[in-house]
Amino acid sequence: MMRGAVTGAALLWAAAAADNATHTIVATVLNAKYVPLFELWHPRFAAATDSKVELVVACLDDEAVAAVRRVDRRARTISTTGGAHDVAAARLAKVHTVLRLVREEAAGARRPVIYSDVDAFWLKSPLPHLRRIDAALAFSRDGVATAAGFDGKRGFALCAGFFVARPTVEAAAWLDAWRHKGRGGRKSDQVAANELYGAGVGVIADAVVDRCPRAAAPLVWHPYSPARVAGKVDWWGKVLAKIESGDGAAFAGVRCSWAGRHKGRNRRAGGA
Repeated sequence: MMRGAVTGAALLWAAAAADNATHTIVATVLNAKYVPLFELWHPRFAAATDSKVELVVACLDDEAVAAVRRVDRRARTISTTGGAHDVAAARLAKVHTVLRLVREEAAGARRPVIYSDVDAFWLKSPLPHLRRIDAALAFSRDGVATAAGFDGKRGFALCAGFFVARPTVEAAAWLDAWRHKGRGGRKSDQVAANELYGAGVGVIADAVVDRCPRAAAPLVWHPYSPARVAGKVDWWGKVLAKIESGDGAAFAGVRCSWAGRHKGRNRRAGGA
């Protein structure tokens, strides 16, 4: 009887471990201003994922909560930042939310946590690639010299708009350090992340997440644009329609820098 109980427990543990390798949390941050962008982003995200993925949205205001409930009744909402609407609040909410989820998962189901801005469009699922990354954290990268936190020696900046965090003590400690380094509005979250970049942090390959594709579409397209939200929705919606129609020139004319002119991608080969 004891041997059977032990065997049963071992089988249950093995099943749980298998589930942990396939179940994932995807987190994002939303306020009322970005609801139209969320509405453009969500159908593509939903098409690229399945029931093994839980969407968690950190909502900065009541309008964001209402939008999430209208668009995706399965998504979990987290209220955060006391109703602040500005960019600094969203950046702080991002780090707080992922840290909270990593700590929860480390003590529970142990699902990896992926953070995705609502302007990082899921064209196909990146999850099989992201699940193979061994690092405690791994970031997409920005190869344009005008990017916040860009390092000329390594040739890129970690991009804080798309990253994966494992449910580990190491990931939680790094996220906590990131939270402290970026709080108070003294520097952007991306600059703070790049200042913390070290050997334990991985980089996601450009074929998985790319800001400025040349021809073939990446699995996740995370475009540049300093435009207002309405302009983003209109312009990106047209590009996405071209991608979905199979137009090989869909990315022609797409902006490749923050400053209005292309300063070179300065890419290094590789990526996790």
